[in-house]
Amino acid sequence: MISVDTAIKIVEDTIAPLSVKTIPFENSLGFCLAQDMQSDIDMPPFDRSAMDGYAVIAEDTTTAPVELAVIEDIAAGHMPTKTISRGQASKIMTGAAVPEGANAVVKFEETEDLSTNNRVKILRSIDRGRNISNRGEDMQVGQTVLRKGMSIRPQEIGILATIGKSHIGVFSAPTVGIISTGDELVDVGLNPSVAQIRNSNGYSLSAQARRLKAEVEILGIVKDTKEEISNMMRRGFRKDILILSGGVSMGEYDLVGDVMKDLNTHVYFEKVALRPGKPVIFGRKDTTFIFALPGNPVASFVTFELFIYPAIRKM
Repeated sequence: MISVDTAIKIVEDTIAPLSVKTIPFENSLGFCLAQDMQSDIDMPPFDRSAMDGYAVIAEDTTTAPVELAVIEDIAAGHMPTKTISRGQASKIMTGAAVPEGANAVVKFEETEDLSTNNRVKILRSIDRGRNISNRGEDMQVGQTVLRKGMSIRPQEIGILATIGKSHIGVFSAPTVGIISTGDELVDVGLNPSVAQIRNSNGYSLSAQARRLKAEVEILGIVKDTKEEISNMMRRGFRKDILILSGGVSMGEYDLVGDVMKDLNTHVYFEKVALRPGKPVIFGRKDTTFIFALPGNPVASFVTFELFIYPAIRKM
């Protein structure tokens, strides 16, 4: 019997990442990046107004309230055409480029519009740099903004869009097959008899794996016979990971371990110092990694989180 930490290390040392594939960035949620990502732009790409208001020279507001001449309206998406000089201001929208000469933006709430004579009254003084987002303060050209191996979340999708990565390399998600063993099991749509229970483990394990973007197939329920277990496992050897639930304890009908040996599976470990969850088998047949978990629903759930979760993440 080995410790949980030792078992996890064996899994992580044995599993290797899968091949890299290129997909549209908008479909990459939940996948892991296969390479670092660098920005091709400064963001913001210019000194940008963080407020709707007036671009001013801060020193002009020291004696506020003060009136300034409005020389231009600057909308987002349009570059300013005039340079601000002392005693002047430009009306500016959020996201627009700050004009040359200006070093602060006074928000509308702190002004009084005197548009009848193209002037604005600044009601309070403002410090240099206030309400301006400086060029490149979020990211700069050539800067690595996302790292290889990162799991892609909605915020990473936004960054990928910002830096123009329409197609990206990600690690392929593993294929997973799930087998539930036991004469007592029936599928969800059936009414169990007094001696039966519905197959909950197959579906909870499937949900746990799908949460990690794995491509899951529930292969079904098998009876407690070596022949049925062996036949179903052979089907499962087409997958990257094969998960079995039940049949791994010491009882007369716990046959999974024997079948794995009959199929010449290389077994890395078969007992872990964990309760519930002691009888966990981790093995490999050709290119398929096999996890045989206890049938107890809590033990099945927990052993997935401890051992299969890091395996899928590593892949």
